[in-house]
Amino acid sequence: MPTQGRSVHSVEKAITLLDCFWRAGGSLSLTELVQRTGWAKSTVHGLLASMLESAVVEQDKTDGKYRLGYHLFELGSSVAASWNVMGIVRPYLEELAETIGESAYLARLSGDELILAECVEPHNGFRVSSEPGSRIPLHCSSEGKCILSAMPSARAKEMLMRKGMEAFTANTITSWEGMEPQLALVRELGYAVERGEYRNGLQSVGAPIFDSLGKCTYAIAVIGIRDSGQVGTARATVAQVKQAAERASYDLGWRKDQKIRTSPEK
Repeated sequence: MPTQGRSVHSVEKAITLLDCFWRAGGSLSLTELVQRTGWAKSTVHGLLASMLESAVVEQDKTDGKYRLGYHLFELGSSVAASWNVMGIVRPYLEELAETIGESAYLARLSGDELILAECVEPHNGFRVSSEPGSRIPLHCSSEGKCILSAMPSARAKEMLMRKGMEAFTANTITSWEGMEPQLALVRELGYAVERGEYRNGLQSVGAPIFDSLGKCTYAIAVIGIRDSGQVGTARATVAQVKQAAERASYDLGWRKDQKIRTSPEK
């Protein structure tokens, strides 16, 4: 398909232009970019015009030179955050698994589902095991409830309605009317509990992790056998999970005096 080929070729050229700025370590004029790439002036100018619209590059109003734009900083910050989160959180997962004696997980929002990004299992006793990279639904996990609770209610509802709220067990909440008050409680208490809603016989306690901007796309949880006495609403377990999430959030740049949760939208 010729059109598709041209489109991909333009992307390659745009990346080459960005590399020119990176190697130069500063601003470049249109003429300098033509010299560095060997392309026609009209080609370079057309690419720059497109990149200006999305703030990938910026143009100095004084000398007319171009430089890398702020949107690249936003994208780079997002990538750096995703690389750092697992390294930051893993020690807290290890501590939870060791002290509570149950499997500890870090989950990340991906589209309308959760990805288990990291898992640490206890060294002794029976343990619940899931592979990193596994996907779990938002509506029937403590991690999912934490992330949903940090969204405006309208967005959380839209996400759940788009994906659907499948019944995995008899305990699964399958309607927004049933989920909304639970999310309100999570916002108030700062943690979420799930009891046999995704897998019969299992339960979990989760808490949200916030980044430096107050956004929540990660949550931490411990998962174990239901009514085992280790996982559930036990005060010690809840306190430990909340503390681990708060410490991880602090390491990511979040401070308690920040406004971290948007008021629910109806």
